[in-house]
Amino acid sequence: MDKSTASRELLERFIRLVNKYNALEKYPLRYGTPHRFYHSERHLLDIVGSHPHLNITAFARLAGVTKGAISQIASRLEKKGVIRRYKDPKNSKEVLIALTDLGREIYAQHQRINAETVRHLQEELAKYPDEQVAFLLHMFAWLEAYLDQSRARMAAHEQEGHR
Repeated sequence: MDKSTASRELLERFIRLVNKYNALEKYPLRYGTPHRFYHSERHLLDIVGSHPHLNITAFARLAGVTKGAISQIASRLEKKGVIRRYKDPKNSKEVLIALTDLGREIYAQHQRINAETVRHLQEELAKYPDEQVAFLLHMFAWLEAYLDQSRARMAAHEQEGHR
């Protein structure tokens, strides 16, 4: 296979996947509550449920977004009554985040939905040899690192333009 053609096709498919994923992010779910939970909120709920009692910086690192983005999402979730912020008893300067009872209920529902998604993915991956699955994981890791580098280059380029 011609690597130039394959590279273009891979990039086109990747962009389509990103666009489809972004479209999915716009659909809110209610989980039987009066509140709508958007993808970014569901994702933070998932992270807080899986890694309770961390600070904003740790959640930002886990989510791959800025601390400011996590703070904004956390504020919305706090207003909806699904998370609470509290001072770290060991370090009063640190603010930690945990799920409320309602947050734990929604987290459990979301985990069931995620388990169904993972089940479908596992069924598909089972069709392929371990080497191909490992290659796919390697390519996703490479793409993630490449996007991180691209973001850093764009930020540096933007700063140069403001000098």
